[in-house]
Amino acid sequence: MLRPDQTAFARSLLTDISAAFDNVYSGWILWNLFLAFLPLFLSFVLFRRKEISQAKLWVASIVVIAIGIVGLWPRLPRVMRAQMQLVDALSSGDRSAQLKVIWWAVLVLISLTLSFSLFRRKKSSRTVLWWLGLVAFIAFLPNAPYVLTDIIHLIRGTSSGGLRVWVVALVFVPIHAIAILIGFEAYVLSLINQAYYLKQRGNGRYILPTELLIHALSAIGIYLGRFVRLNSWDLATDPTSVFSIALNTLASKRPAAVVLVTFIILTVLYWVMKQITLGLKLRAYYSKRGIDALDL
Repeated sequence: MLRPDQTAFARSLLTDISAAFDNVYSGWILWNLFLAFLPLFLSFVLFRRKEISQAKLWVASIVVIAIGIVGLWPRLPRVMRAQMQLVDALSSGDRSAQLKVIWWAVLVLISLTLSFSLFRRKKSSRTVLWWLGLVAFIAFLPNAPYVLTDIIHLIRGTSSGGLRVWVVALVFVPIHAIAILIGFEAYVLSLINQAYYLKQRGNGRYILPTELLIHALSAIGIYLGRFVRLNSWDLATDPTSVFSIALNTLASKRPAAVVLVTFIILTVLYWVMKQITLGLKLRAYYSKRGIDALDL
Protein backbone atom coordinates (compact mmCIF):
# COMPACT_ATOMS: atom_id res chain seq x y z
CA MET A 1 0.00 0.00 0.00
CA LEU A 2 1.42 3.36 -1.03
CA ARG A 3 1.76 6.11 1.52
CA PRO A 4 -0.03 9.44 0.80
CA ASP A 5 3.25 11.13 -0.12
CA GLN A 6 4.13 8.27 -2.49
CA THR A 7 0.67 8.44 -4.04
CA ALA A 8 1.02 12.18 -4.57
CA PHE A 9 4.46 11.70 -6.13
CA ALA A 10 3.15 8.98 -8.48
CA ARG A 11 0.21 11.18 -9.48
CA SER A 12 2.55 14.11 -10.12
CA LEU A 13 4.85 11.85 -12.14
CA LEU A 14 2.02 10.60 -14.34
CA THR A 15 0.71 14.14 -14.78
CA ASP A 16 4.09 15.39 -15.99
CA ILE A 17 4.54 12.48 -18.40
CA SER A 18 0.98 12.94 -19.66
CA ALA A 19 1.70 16.64 -20.28
CA ALA A 20 4.78 15.71 -22.29
CA PHE A 21 2.84 13.22 -24.40
CA ASP A 22 -0.01 15.68 -24.90
CA ASN A 23 2.54 18.16 -26.20
CA VAL A 24 3.87 15.54 -28.61
CA TYR A 25 0.64 14.08 -29.90
CA SER A 26 -1.19 17.36 -30.19
CA GLY A 27 1.70 18.58 -32.27
CA TRP A 28 3.51 17.25 -35.26
CA ILE A 29 5.13 13.86 -34.68
CA LEU A 30 2.64 11.27 -35.94
CA TRP A 31 1.34 13.37 -38.82
CA ASN A 32 4.82 14.24 -40.04
CA LEU A 33 5.93 10.63 -39.69
CA PHE A 34 2.91 9.62 -41.78
CA LEU A 35 4.02 12.06 -44.49
CA ALA A 36 7.57 10.67 -44.24
CA PHE A 37 6.38 7.06 -44.52
CA LEU A 38 4.32 7.75 -47.65
CA PRO A 39 7.34 8.14 -50.00
CA LEU A 40 9.09 5.24 -48.24
CA PHE A 41 6.07 3.05 -48.90
CA LEU A 42 5.93 4.22 -52.52
CA SER A 43 9.66 3.52 -52.94
CA PHE A 44 9.14 -0.14 -52.06
CA VAL A 45 6.12 -0.39 -54.36
CA LEU A 46 7.86 1.35 -57.27
CA PHE A 47 11.42 0.11 -56.94
CA ARG A 48 11.33 -3.20 -55.04
CA ARG A 49 7.92 -4.57 -55.97
CA LYS A 50 9.20 -8.07 -56.82
CA GLU A 51 10.67 -8.49 -53.34
CA ILE A 52 7.49 -7.65 -51.41
CA SER A 53 4.69 -10.14 -50.92
CA GLN A 54 1.07 -9.04 -51.21
CA ALA A 55 0.50 -9.69 -47.51
CA LYS A 56 3.44 -7.51 -46.43
CA LEU A 57 2.27 -4.76 -48.76
CA TRP A 58 -1.20 -4.71 -47.22
CA VAL A 59 0.15 -4.81 -43.67
CA ALA A 60 2.47 -1.90 -44.44
CA SER A 61 -0.35 0.11 -46.00
CA ILE A 62 -2.62 -0.50 -43.00
CA VAL A 63 0.10 0.60 -40.59
CA VAL A 64 0.83 3.78 -42.59
CA ILE A 65 -2.89 4.62 -42.85
CA ALA A 66 -3.37 4.04 -39.11
CA ILE A 67 -0.49 6.41 -38.32
CA GLY A 68 -2.04 8.97 -40.66
CA ILE A 69 -5.47 8.71 -39.02
CA VAL A 70 -4.05 9.13 -35.50
CA GLY A 71 -1.84 12.00 -36.66
CA LEU A 72 -4.77 13.71 -38.39
CA TRP A 73 -7.04 13.54 -35.35
CA PRO A 74 -5.77 16.73 -33.62
CA ARG A 75 -6.08 18.56 -36.94
CA LEU A 76 -9.59 17.28 -37.66
CA PRO A 77 -11.45 20.41 -36.43
CA ARG A 78 -9.38 22.60 -38.74
CA VAL A 79 -9.98 20.20 -41.66
CA MET A 80 -13.72 20.16 -40.96
CA ARG A 81 -13.86 23.97 -40.89
CA ALA A 82 -12.15 24.09 -44.28
CA GLN A 83 -14.62 21.57 -45.68
CA MET A 84 -17.58 23.52 -44.34
CA GLN A 85 -16.24 26.64 -46.02
CA LEU A 86 -15.98 24.66 -49.27
CA VAL A 87 -19.59 23.44 -48.88
CA ASP A 88 -20.75 27.03 -48.33
CA ALA A 89 -18.87 28.11 -51.45
CA LEU A 90 -20.47 25.30 -53.46
CA SER A 91 -23.96 26.18 -52.24
CA SER A 92 -23.41 29.78 -53.30
CA GLY A 93 -22.47 28.63 -56.81
CA ASP A 94 -18.79 29.53 -56.61
CA ARG A 95 -17.29 28.28 -59.90
CA SER A 96 -13.76 27.96 -58.49
CA ALA A 97 -15.09 25.74 -55.67
CA GLN A 98 -16.90 23.56 -58.21
CA LEU A 99 -13.75 23.19 -60.29
CA LYS A 100 -11.77 22.34 -57.13
CA VAL A 101 -14.19 19.55 -56.23
CA ILE A 102 -14.08 18.16 -59.77
CA TRP A 103 -10.28 18.25 -59.71
CA TRP A 104 -10.20 16.49 -56.34
CA ALA A 105 -12.56 13.82 -57.67
CA VAL A 106 -10.21 13.26 -60.61
CA LEU A 107 -7.24 13.00 -58.23
CA VAL A 108 -9.09 10.47 -56.05
CA LEU A 109 -9.95 8.40 -59.13
CA ILE A 110 -6.32 8.49 -60.30
CA SER A 111 -5.11 7.57 -56.80
CA LEU A 112 -7.47 4.59 -56.56
CA THR A 113 -6.52 3.36 -60.03
CA LEU A 114 -2.84 3.83 -59.22
CA SER A 115 -3.06 2.01 -55.89
CA PHE A 116 -4.93 -0.99 -57.29
CA SER A 117 -2.58 -1.22 -60.26
CA LEU A 118 0.63 -1.00 -58.22
CA PHE A 119 -0.69 -3.39 -55.57
CA ARG A 120 -1.63 -6.04 -58.12
CA ARG A 121 1.50 -5.68 -60.22
CA LYS A 122 4.17 -8.29 -59.52
CA LYS A 123 7.05 -6.30 -60.96
CA SER A 124 8.07 -2.70 -61.43
CA SER A 125 7.21 -2.22 -65.10
CA ARG A 126 7.25 1.39 -66.21
CA THR A 127 3.68 2.03 -67.31
CA VAL A 128 1.85 5.38 -67.26
CA LEU A 129 0.59 4.55 -63.77
CA TRP A 130 4.13 3.76 -62.64
CA TRP A 131 5.26 7.20 -63.79
CA LEU A 132 2.33 8.79 -61.95
CA GLY A 133 3.45 6.91 -58.86
CA LEU A 134 6.97 8.26 -59.38
CA VAL A 135 5.60 11.82 -59.53
CA ALA A 136 3.75 11.22 -56.25
CA PHE A 137 6.94 9.77 -54.75
CA ILE A 138 8.99 12.86 -55.67
CA ALA A 139 6.20 15.22 -54.53
CA PHE A 140 5.94 13.68 -51.06
CA LEU A 141 9.63 12.85 -50.57
CA PRO A 142 10.61 16.27 -49.10
CA ASN A 143 8.27 15.53 -46.18
CA ALA A 144 10.77 12.94 -44.90
CA PRO A 145 13.82 15.24 -44.46
CA TYR A 146 11.43 18.06 -43.50
CA VAL A 147 11.34 16.54 -40.00
CA LEU A 148 14.86 17.92 -39.49
CA THR A 149 13.36 21.41 -39.29
CA ASP A 150 10.90 20.28 -36.63
CA ILE A 151 13.68 20.73 -34.14
CA ILE A 152 11.96 24.08 -33.54
CA HIS A 153 9.12 22.22 -31.79
CA LEU A 154 11.68 20.68 -29.46
CA ILE A 155 13.20 24.09 -28.75
CA ARG A 156 9.80 25.65 -28.07
CA GLY A 157 8.73 22.77 -25.87
CA THR A 158 11.88 22.79 -23.78
CA SER A 159 12.05 26.58 -23.42
CA SER A 160 8.39 27.13 -22.56
CA GLY A 161 8.91 26.27 -18.89
CA GLY A 162 5.73 24.22 -18.86
CA LEU A 163 7.54 20.89 -18.38
CA ARG A 164 9.82 19.77 -15.60
CA VAL A 165 13.51 19.36 -16.41
CA TRP A 166 13.56 15.60 -15.90
CA VAL A 167 10.49 15.18 -18.16
CA VAL A 168 12.22 17.22 -20.85
CA ALA A 169 15.44 15.20 -20.54
CA LEU A 170 13.98 11.70 -20.21
CA VAL A 171 10.70 11.91 -22.16
CA PHE A 172 10.34 14.97 -24.36
CA VAL A 173 13.81 15.13 -25.95
CA PRO A 174 14.16 11.36 -26.64
CA ILE A 175 10.72 11.13 -28.28
CA HIS A 176 11.38 14.10 -30.55
CA ALA A 177 14.92 12.96 -31.37
CA ILE A 178 13.73 9.46 -32.27
CA ALA A 179 10.92 10.86 -34.43
CA ILE A 180 13.37 13.09 -36.32
CA LEU A 181 15.76 10.19 -36.80
CA ILE A 182 13.01 7.87 -38.05
CA GLY A 183 11.71 10.50 -40.47
CA PHE A 184 15.13 11.14 -41.96
CA GLU A 185 15.87 7.41 -42.13
CA ALA A 186 12.70 7.07 -44.22
CA TYR A 187 14.29 9.54 -46.65
CA VAL A 188 17.54 7.55 -46.70
CA LEU A 189 15.80 4.22 -47.29
CA SER A 190 13.65 5.75 -50.04
CA LEU A 191 16.74 6.89 -51.96
CA ILE A 192 18.52 3.58 -51.33
CA ASN A 193 15.53 1.79 -52.87
CA GLN A 194 15.71 4.14 -55.85
CA ALA A 195 19.46 3.50 -56.21
CA TYR A 196 18.79 -0.25 -56.09
CA TYR A 197 16.27 0.11 -58.90
CA LEU A 198 18.64 2.13 -61.07
CA LYS A 199 21.44 -0.37 -60.53
CA GLN A 200 19.18 -3.30 -61.37
CA ARG A 201 18.25 -1.52 -64.61
CA GLY A 202 21.91 -1.06 -65.51
CA ASN A 203 21.83 2.68 -64.80
CA GLY A 204 24.14 2.75 -61.79
CA ARG A 205 26.02 5.75 -63.21
CA TYR A 206 22.91 7.85 -62.64
CA ILE A 207 22.63 7.10 -58.93
CA LEU A 208 24.77 10.01 -57.66
CA PRO A 209 23.34 12.66 -60.06
CA THR A 210 19.81 11.51 -59.22
CA GLU A 211 20.49 11.68 -55.48
CA LEU A 212 21.93 15.19 -55.80
CA LEU A 213 18.93 16.30 -57.86
CA ILE A 214 16.53 14.93 -55.26
CA HIS A 215 18.49 16.62 -52.47
CA ALA A 216 18.10 19.91 -54.36
CA LEU A 217 14.37 19.41 -54.94
CA SER A 218 13.91 18.39 -51.30
CA ALA A 219 15.79 21.50 -50.13
CA ILE A 220 13.38 23.64 -52.15
CA GLY A 221 10.43 21.67 -50.80
CA ILE A 222 11.63 22.07 -47.21
CA TYR A 223 11.94 25.84 -47.65
CA LEU A 224 8.47 26.11 -49.19
CA GLY A 225 7.02 23.99 -46.42
CA ARG A 226 8.73 25.61 -43.44
CA PHE A 227 8.78 29.28 -44.46
CA VAL A 228 6.07 29.66 -47.13
CA ARG A 229 3.84 27.03 -45.43
CA LEU A 230 3.03 25.12 -48.60
CA ASN A 231 2.67 21.35 -48.57
CA SER A 232 2.78 18.45 -51.01
CA TRP A 233 -0.98 18.52 -51.50
CA ASP A 234 -0.68 22.00 -53.04
CA LEU A 235 1.16 20.45 -55.99
CA ALA A 236 -2.06 18.64 -56.81
CA THR A 237 -4.59 21.30 -55.85
CA ASP A 238 -2.78 24.45 -57.05
CA PRO A 239 0.36 23.50 -59.04
CA THR A 240 0.71 26.84 -60.85
CA SER A 241 1.01 28.76 -57.58
CA VAL A 242 3.57 26.28 -56.23
CA PHE A 243 5.79 26.59 -59.31
CA SER A 244 5.45 30.37 -59.33
CA ILE A 245 6.43 30.64 -55.66
CA ALA A 246 9.31 28.18 -56.19
CA LEU A 247 10.70 30.27 -59.06
CA ASN A 248 10.42 33.47 -57.03
CA THR A 249 12.17 31.73 -54.16
CA LEU A 250 15.13 30.70 -56.30
CA ALA A 251 15.33 34.20 -57.80
CA SER A 252 15.67 35.84 -54.37
CA LYS A 253 19.06 35.88 -52.68
CA ARG A 254 18.11 35.09 -49.09
CA PRO A 255 15.75 32.16 -49.85
CA ALA A 256 18.25 30.80 -52.38
CA ALA A 257 20.97 30.91 -49.71
CA VAL A 258 18.74 29.03 -47.26
CA VAL A 259 17.99 26.42 -49.94
CA LEU A 260 21.71 26.06 -50.68
CA VAL A 261 22.58 25.53 -47.00
CA THR A 262 19.72 23.04 -46.69
CA PHE A 263 20.99 21.18 -49.75
CA ILE A 264 24.47 20.90 -48.24
CA ILE A 265 23.07 19.67 -44.91
CA LEU A 266 20.87 17.10 -46.65
CA THR A 267 23.76 15.85 -48.78
CA VAL A 268 26.13 15.42 -45.83
CA LEU A 269 23.57 13.87 -43.47
CA TYR A 270 22.28 11.57 -46.20
CA TRP A 271 25.79 10.30 -46.98
CA VAL A 272 26.46 9.61 -43.28
CA MET A 273 23.14 7.88 -42.69
CA LYS A 274 23.46 5.91 -45.91
CA GLN A 275 26.82 4.49 -44.80
CA ILE A 276 25.36 3.55 -41.41
CA THR A 277 22.28 1.97 -42.98
CA LEU A 278 24.26 -0.05 -45.52
CA GLY A 279 26.74 -1.02 -42.81
CA LEU A 280 23.95 -2.39 -40.62
CA LYS A 281 22.52 -4.22 -43.62
CA LEU A 282 25.91 -5.74 -44.34
CA ARG A 283 26.31 -6.70 -40.68
CA ALA A 284 22.95 -8.50 -40.79
CA TYR A 285 23.99 -10.23 -44.04
CA TYR A 286 27.18 -11.53 -42.41
CA SER A 287 25.30 -12.59 -39.27
CA LYS A 288 22.88 -14.75 -41.28
CA ARG A 289 25.86 -16.57 -42.74
CA GLY A 290 27.61 -17.04 -39.44
CA ILE A 291 30.38 -14.56 -40.23
CA ASP A 292 31.66 -12.41 -37.38
CA ALA A 293 32.34 -8.89 -38.65
CA LEU A 294 35.21 -8.60 -36.16
CA ASP A 295 37.05 -11.34 -38.07
CA LEU A 296 37.07 -9.33 -41.29
